[in-house]
Amino acid sequence: MNRNLVAFLLCVLATLQRPVTSYTHDNVKSLLTNIFTVNSYNKMVRPTADQSRACFLYVNLYLVGITDIDEVQEKMTSTAVLELYWIDEYMTWTPSDYNGTETIYIPQKNIWKPDIALDNGFTKVTELGDDFLLTKIQHDGEVEWRPYDVFETKCSIDILYFPFDKQTCDIKFGVWTSPLSEIDVELGSRGILLDFYQPNGEWDIQATSAKSTESLLDGAIVTFSITVKRKPQYILNNVVLPIVMLSLLSVFVFTLPVDCGEKMGYIMTVYLAFAVFLTIVSASLPVSSSMSLLSMYLISLLCLGTAIVCITTLELRIHYRDNSREIPRIAKNMVYLSKMLRCVRSKKIYPKTKKFKSSFSNEEDQMESATAVDSGKPPIRTVLEEPEMVEEMIWPDVTAAIDFFCFWFFLLTNIIATVGIFADGYVKSNN
Repeated sequence: MNRNLVAFLLCVLATLQRPVTSYTHDNVKSLLTNIFTVNSYNKMVRPTADQSRACFLYVNLYLVGITDIDEVQEKMTSTAVLELYWIDEYMTWTPSDYNGTETIYIPQKNIWKPDIALDNGFTKVTELGDDFLLTKIQHDGEVEWRPYDVFETKCSIDILYFPFDKQTCDIKFGVWTSPLSEIDVELGSRGILLDFYQPNGEWDIQATSAKSTESLLDGAIVTFSITVKRKPQYILNNVVLPIVMLSLLSVFVFTLPVDCGEKMGYIMTVYLAFAVFLTIVSASLPVSSSMSLLSMYLISLLCLGTAIVCITTLELRIHYRDNSREIPRIAKNMVYLSKMLRCVRSKKIYPKTKKFKSSFSNEEDQMESATAVDSGKPPIRTVLEEPEMVEEMIWPDVTAAIDFFCFWFFLLTNIIATVGIFADGYVKSNN
């Protein structure tokens, strides 16, 4: 029992011997007075005791979100926090002199900051951050600055596989005025961080990378690269699917009989609706010298629609042609083949021929034969010849055959073009 009591008293004494420090308002006030008043801190002076040495600036990027990628203007809008570190040799102190004060927070407008800016910005160059932002300063002079901003950057858009395209956009930061000998920008140890990233409804991030480059002309530049892939569901459901439906409607014009009188009106209505829809869609497509996958598909469907209108117009002229005009052999063969494929039996008729009499078919013929026998001549016998059956073919049969072949040709062409173009683009975009 005594041993436990002695051990407890020793622990209490050891705890009492450890000094407890907690800096106060007066400690921070004294520290700031010493830095800004006694030492006359000047934010216009580069924070290196030896002005011949460069100040090293380390940069990381917290990507918060990708707001938009404008294919027409070739612009990416992103929200991010730029994390910068550097050593300010005029912001150092001994924590024990100020009751253990190790960290202070000072508004960014009151200290020296590098003239770093967005190097590939889409609009004018502006200062990073805002005056209300605080910088974190350690006792060893390490300054941590985290300006939050919306960055609009130029982005070269490749629309070859649109809407299955991938885009790689860069966010570049560099020192605007100071030479490399004064400020050297280096990539931080963490590069691009996605801890606070909020997913975008149109784009998925595939990969990120970061690098730093130096040149006497451009100085030091840190480049953050973001590779994103488009989510094609919206384009497929709201653009491609309606166009496919309209193209199928145009094919079904060949199922309408010419005699109904609605064939030309139907195809022109569908074609005009198709053309208007294409005009609306084309306004939202990327403007580029290269043709995108979707543009190629739209042009192919427009060509098919034009061909259908032309064929329908010629069909009307052929259908109402005078049946006294001879049908060409190639048209007859086309009619025969269409009926064979449709398993339709040909309609045959007897042609208009002379009347034939058979021997002894009536009393008059028998009398003539008897007279011939009395006179010593052989009897006259007339053999009944069965007339050959011929197929009836008129010009409407030709237009029906044209409808049959054109329907299946344009339907299969439409399906093959749709599946082939988009399947090929999807496979190549994922390679």
